[in-house]
Amino acid sequence: MGVADNYARMMAALLPTGKLWRLLSSTLANLLLGCADELARLHGRVNDLLNEMDPATASELLPDYEAELALVPAATIDERRANIVALEVRRQRFRPADFQTALAPLLGLTPAGVVIVERTRDFAIAVGDEREIFRFFVYRDPTLPGVSFLASAQAQVDRMQPSHTEGTVVERVNLLCDDPHSLCDRDVLGA
Repeated sequence: MGVADNYARMMAALLPTGKLWRLLSSTLANLLLGCADELARLHGRVNDLLNEMDPATASELLPDYEAELALVPAATIDERRANIVALEVRRQRFRPADFQTALAPLLGLTPAGVVIVERTRDFAIAVGDEREIFRFFVYRDPTLPGVSFLASAQAQVDRMQPSHTEGTVVERVNLLCDDPHSLCDRDVLGA
């Protein structure tokens, strides 16, 4: 059963009950199937748009990304995508190395000791929340020596992060959480 059939069944389920609808069933079914075909086409285009939102997977919008960023198109699609992603990351200053360098003194570590945990698109799909792709964590291993200032590190992350992302500084990844999507319980454990 295809997407169009599913849309037709959903629309038919919205109709009121009664004999009139059964009398018109074949004509009405054809009308609903025609509408469902267009909804299925729109459904596919919305999925395409979601893929095009990420320059790393874009195809149709590559010329638009390049025009907006004043980039000269490269030879291959992969190279074009890589150029766009590199420029976007550089412009937004959302690179793990930027967070590692800025937070190392606050966490009492070397920049290499600060671990950035980024959520993947596959993880966002698995938990059923597309916003998870915009969440990341700065992990400090508490077994490492040094004094950490977690509140100051969190304030620094809040200042640095792009507006569409959410960063959290954590020292543990295996604890009970207040919400199902974060690695961190912002309150005392169990509160």
